[in-house]
Amino acid sequence: MRFFIIFFLSAVISHAEPAKEIIIAIQPLGDVKQVRLDIVKKGLEDAFGLKVETLATKPLPKEAWYEPRSRYRAEKILTFLDDKTVDQYRIVIGLTSKDISTTKDEHEDWGIFGFGEVGGRVCVVSTFRLNARGADEAKLRERMRKVAIHEVGHVMGLDHCPEKGCIMQDAESSIVTVDEENGQFCETCKVVCWK
Repeated sequence: MRFFIIFFLSAVISHAEPAKEIIIAIQPLGDVKQVRLDIVKKGLEDAFGLKVETLATKPLPKEAWYEPRSRYRAEKILTFLDDKTVDQYRIVIGLTSKDISTTKDEHEDWGIFGFGEVGGRVCVVSTFRLNARGADEAKLRERMRKVAIHEVGHVMGLDHCPEKGCIMQDAESSIVTVDEENGQFCETCKVVCWK
């Protein structure tokens, strides 16, 4: 009888599925400085308390290139990230130094800091516009950290927040808004994000 119980328990334990850990994967797209990847990794770990892994660099997808403006379309980058990244990663954030854009209101091709799929799986951040107003490297890294947290916030289900200073506030195409954010979620966004 004792042998049967031990055998039964070991069979149950060996066939149990491992708990799935929510992991954020950083996917460098093209040349991104390691120190910037490290800043984003730490920022995401601190903001969400989740495990963050940095993947091997991949080139930007050719199909995302937008010749008329010499930049990359964010929606096509998201499709690439979703298709080309293994499913073990719940959230994937692409990081690039190249200019990215999307369609916004009447603008067919609008340059942006980042783009995220609300309640989806993927987002992308570009450093291209983050050095505006003569920002030094320290300022650029801080902006990159904030925009990365903001875009992952979208993936976690958060929309733009009207509260001034909240990291989910809409930048409205202004780097000043990013600089004025306190780098934290407001109380309302915290509740939604950690449901």
